[in-house]
Amino acid sequence: MIPEHFPNIEQQEARFERALAVFPPRAHARIRSALIFARTAHDGQVRQGESHIPYIIHPIRVACSLVDEFKIADADAFVAALLHDVVEDCGVSLDIIAQRFGARVRRYVAALTWPKGERPEKWALAAAMLRQPRMVRLVKSSDVIDNARATWETHDRARLLQWIYGYGHWGRRIVESIGPPATIFLDAGLAKSTTLHFADDPEPPLPPNAGKGLVIEVADFVLRIPRFYRYARYPIRTHVIAPSDVLLDVVRRYALPFLRPGDLLAISERIVAITQGRAFPISDIHPSRWATFLVRFVTKSPYGIGLARPETMELAIREAGLPRILLAALVAAATKPFGIRGMFYRVVGKHINAIDGPCEYTIPLASGERYAKLGPKDPARVAERLAREVGVDVAIIDANDLGVNVLGVSESVDRAFVAAAFRDNPFGQSNEQTPMAIVRLALA
Repeated sequence: MIPEHFPNIEQQEARFERALAVFPPRAHARIRSALIFARTAHDGQVRQGESHIPYIIHPIRVACSLVDEFKIADADAFVAALLHDVVEDCGVSLDIIAQRFGARVRRYVAALTWPKGERPEKWALAAAMLRQPRMVRLVKSSDVIDNARATWETHDRARLLQWIYGYGHWGRRIVESIGPPATIFLDAGLAKSTTLHFADDPEPPLPPNAGKGLVIEVADFVLRIPRFYRYARYPIRTHVIAPSDVLLDVVRRYALPFLRPGDLLAISERIVAITQGRAFPISDIHPSRWATFLVRFVTKSPYGIGLARPETMELAIREAGLPRILLAALVAAATKPFGIRGMFYRVVGKHINAIDGPCEYTIPLASGERYAKLGPKDPARVAERLAREVGVDVAIIDANDLGVNVLGVSESVDRAFVAAAFRDNPFGQSNEQTPMAIVRLALA
């Protein structure tokens, strides 16, 4: 078995010579020329982290993995792997690549060159990579896996989380298109990096809210047989969130110091709505006649105002439009005698069920005003953006002691799992001031 990581250039050169032996002799000169070209282009460059090893070690590892681990003996792919960063990092032109190594290598290197910028949109680039020929995806998969195996010498928690999360999601898309053993190699690399950087973290000093348990059992079904796993939910206390707050800054300030790869960060939809400017002082809402009329037919709940006051009904009318509200009300009235409930919210949609008003236990706005609020706008998009920025899965939920409504989740998060993990509302239902919670597999 080839070791995951060779730390010095001498070992890499020996590995290169072993890989070279699988190619026909007529290809040797061209492959050696590509190594010399790459070495010259990357001269003086070092790998970030990894004790600042010469950069050339990375493309050699990527190329040799094609032979060692994927059993691929394609000379053009091997050359392209050696050269995959010379355009992106060294300013070499694709025309020079074509002149020296041929049109096919040029096409491969062009596909492997991702434009640099302040924050390249690697998620979109990864999606485009899936349309490339298999050989290009093999080289890129080898590149992703080698980066996942790297030893990153930084104490920047946010950067490490982003890096591990990105390779575990956009990188996985590419690697999965190749299939095993590539996915196995990627998982092993990410597990190693997670252990290296986060294994010594203590458990967060975040106690559960009063009357709520820290740990909950959640069923996972395999072949219809339930298996139960224990998860800890750590509620995170914040200041009173104001419309002027930026949600990402709030998450970074209060949650980031405790996050690890593999966590789920659940966020109350209330603070999302507030930071989106979708919370309104009661004094600023002037209910219409329709709102005053329709509110008479709303069933009141002990777990929130919902649409049971004219101001919140007015917000619903503004959000969904009066015709849709009336249609939903008619459908609900027609189906209620048959024991069918919940049709109003199914018909009206638009997360109208997330509209709420002030209760005795509702914390006022930072200004001290009582308020009503709409549901958050584009909660799935908000969850995805936050996940990519902070490096863990994100769910935006509306939880109370009656139930859980999962409004938006980031990529590959199971909504049923989120609902099960928050079925007892560990956020609390009073003045806990804990609008976020970390969900983590409990090992003990």
